[in-house]
Amino acid sequence: MRLRLRLRRHFFPQSCMSSTRISSRHLVAVIVTIGCAPLPANPGSSLSATADTVEARRLFEENIDAIHKRDRARYLATYLHTNMLGRNGPAGLEVGYEGWSARRYSTWPDTLIAKNLRVLPISPGVVYGTYCYTVTQKDTTSSGVSERIFVNTPAGWRIAVTTAFGLPAGVPAQCK
Repeated sequence: MRLRLRLRRHFFPQSCMSSTRISSRHLVAVIVTIGCAPLPANPGSSLSATADTVEARRLFEENIDAIHKRDRARYLATYLHTNMLGRNGPAGLEVGYEGWSARRYSTWPDTLIAKNLRVLPISPGVVYGTYCYTVTQKDTTSSGVSERIFVNTPAGWRIAVTTAFGLPAGVPAQCK
């Protein structure tokens, strides 16, 4: 079985204007090849992912800077103010903004060293971030890993999930 394709003049030069015959086998091969080619799920999605990571990193740095400056209002402004805010650590998952103790008081570290801030786009409007920390508070120094999940909301980028997991005492920081 052969298919006959007619090609329009404005797409191809005159020398290509004759009818072209393609066997069904070749047509199937072309369709399969096109169907298996990796295509972005959303045209322009790489641009969106880049913009998302830039915005999430900006908010990430704002969050860390607010800790350094002990600015509770700026710190809290980086988070979702809903019952969907997730906070996780060694004591387990807590959910919600209203009952979060950081709204009422914060024990700021004497020093916070945040290293290796990294962000990774997950899907449009969602970015994962992580960093390694070393904090000193009242003559006690500890290290660990903290994570954030950033979401783009109608009010702008906000942190939807925050975690902090300290390393056991005496274990050196091993952050990559």
